[in-house]
Amino acid sequence: MALVRSLAVAVLLLACVASAARPYRGGVVATAYPQASEAALKMLDRGGNAVDAAVAAAFVAAVVGPYHSGVGGGGFALVHDAKTGATRALDFREVAPKAATRDMFLKDGKVVPTLSTDGVLSVAVPGAVAGYLELLKTHGTLPPSVVLAPAIEAARKGLWVTPRYRSMTAGRLECLRKDPEASRIFLLKNAQGEMDVPPIGHLVRQPDLARTLSVLAKQGAKGFYTGPVAQGIVDTVRSGGGILTLEDLASYKTRPREPLAGSYRGHRILTMPPPSAGGVALLQVLGAMEILRPQGFTLKDPEVVHLYVEAVRRAYVDRAKYLGDPDFSDVPTARLISPGHIADLAGSIDPKKATSSLSLLPQSPNTQGSTLTDKPATLTPEPERKNTTHISVMDKHGNTVAMTTTVNYGYGSCVVAKGTGVLLNDEMDDFAAQPGVPNAYGLVTGEPNAIVPGKVPQSSMTPTLVFSKQEPTRVMLAVGSPGGSTIPTTVIQVISNIVDGGMDVARAVGEGRVHHQYLPDEMWVDRWGLEPATLSALEAKGHKVRRVEQWGDAEAVFIDSTTGLRFSGSDPRNEGFAVGQD
Repeated sequence: MALVRSLAVAVLLLACVASAARPYRGGVVATAYPQASEAALKMLDRGGNAVDAAVAAAFVAAVVGPYHSGVGGGGFALVHDAKTGATRALDFREVAPKAATRDMFLKDGKVVPTLSTDGVLSVAVPGAVAGYLELLKTHGTLPPSVVLAPAIEAARKGLWVTPRYRSMTAGRLECLRKDPEASRIFLLKNAQGEMDVPPIGHLVRQPDLARTLSVLAKQGAKGFYTGPVAQGIVDTVRSGGGILTLEDLASYKTRPREPLAGSYRGHRILTMPPPSAGGVALLQVLGAMEILRPQGFTLKDPEVVHLYVEAVRRAYVDRAKYLGDPDFSDVPTARLISPGHIADLAGSIDPKKATSSLSLLPQSPNTQGSTLTDKPATLTPEPERKNTTHISVMDKHGNTVAMTTTVNYGYGSCVVAKGTGVLLNDEMDDFAAQPGVPNAYGLVTGEPNAIVPGKVPQSSMTPTLVFSKQEPTRVMLAVGSPGGSTIPTTVIQVISNIVDGGMDVARAVGEGRVHHQYLPDEMWVDRWGLEPATLSALEAKGHKVRRVEQWGDAEAVFIDSTTGLRFSGSDPRNEGFAVGQD
């Protein structure tokens, strides 16, 4: 048995290595998991479209990557119809329960660490099932029984523990140990009798989740939001002191949004609007760099890196001051992405030295009525342990999906609803538990992101479509990434790598990365990011540089406008798989 397990893991890893970009004439898929990519490819081979494939991949990802996403989470999707040229955005993020209160994570006026990330109080109303099945009903062509079949089979047969599984599980071990169901499913007793991270090759089976998925295949979303599954979720949450109710689940609704539109060097761009903060940042930074570097930019020259970091810094200050759920706050999206405002951002950058983040903050209440902190974030975020997953699919007709889903932190709340196999999110941490105080990602947000019942928390998720210069209604690139606060900068850099750097999609998602988020006031550079001499030049300009091992897991599909050949690229940092149809 040990030999079989070792061979299975070897095959999995070889499949990942073999996922280098190659041309295809049919559909293309990129996801973070070989099993999810294969499920998507099966749907395309059966005559399904990009939505069928993306939804199949999302349900499989919920099984094989529980630390990244799941049916107890939520997300965003952009869906492009090649025939009509229309692109639709769907917001199926989690929302705050009706009993949520503004100060629910405070004690004596201070934020209680881990209360919004670990355990039942951190759980927001899940939206993934409603979102996936609405996408399938509205845009798909195959029945749910066919689309969910690969996920049901994966849950029954089990998943082999990989290095990524071990890494993510180790990062949330203490949290998982607190929940009996999570421990039973995802951990294994060690020689000392303690629940511990399973070894590579251990088989993790999820029969309860398989039964839940089977219910969804037959009953649709109502099988999750009402009935025994919903009761199991609520009973588990309430027994631990949480606030989620059957009414919260039964009343959940997805929200159609208008995609955020912009351009970069002649390419039309559609991305996710608020409550995503990522789309606004993406258009701001690309717009600023088009002004500052009209000839294009790549992150090698220290002068260019400096300009890029300063543009990002300013975008994240805007994020902190203004962004939240537009159904609850007057978010000035149009102004933030207007040419005038972007020109002002670019013009405020000193080309010779770094700007102190604190100097960009208001010293009086902002337009939404809250004062942001005047002290740097003391939290040290660990971007490589952040959650979320992205799926990019383009079918042979050019229909395209960019979908990013999450349970927020690694393994979400670490709570599994008894008898259902449903791992629940900890999305309440994406709210400002206290305006001006950093969350688990080190992000500082203001009053527009304060907790309100029924509200969607601000998000970094940035599913994005880039269109051909020659045919503005034809998608050229679909891209997205996990990585918490680093998601927008990862997506920005992949786009620039292709548009400015002329890179193929496989190289574009694998290049080194640079990030800033205004607080903490430091530039993050991954191990492939910048040369020592470049770092020294940036430090001489006043930048505080922090080396980070890695972050993100960009997944992208691309079509060559000249040849019509398609390519897929999965981030080599992780265990993803890029595939296609010949």
